[in-house]
Amino acid sequence: MLGRTNETETAKSIISSDMKIKGKISAEGNLILLGSVVGDIKCHSLNVEGTGSLKGNVEADVITVSGKCDGQILGDVVSVKSTGKISGEVFYENISIEEGAIVEAQIGKKQNKK
Repeated sequence: MLGRTNETETAKSIISSDMKIKGKISAEGNLILLGSVVGDIKCHSLNVEGTGSLKGNVEADVITVSGKCDGQILGDVVSVKSTGKISGEVFYENISIEEGAIVEAQIGKKQNKK
């Protein structure tokens, strides 16, 4: 229906495979990383695809890593796919790591700030 918003739909931003970004990124919705980022990311959901590379810290509700992440990851739900590689620190509420994934990080349960 026109004029009706579906609250389950959130905005998606894509950093394409030919993009290289340096600096902080903040997004209300979902971010799909196909390119390269050097800097911190804060968003609702982050997908680091197979071609994606992040060197920096991430804070998101849902984080899926199929590419490379180097830094601190802070998420409610963290999924590392078989092609994913993480180094640094990972703090989570729920985590899944597929066979074949490379995780060279300190891993710990996320501390609630209450």
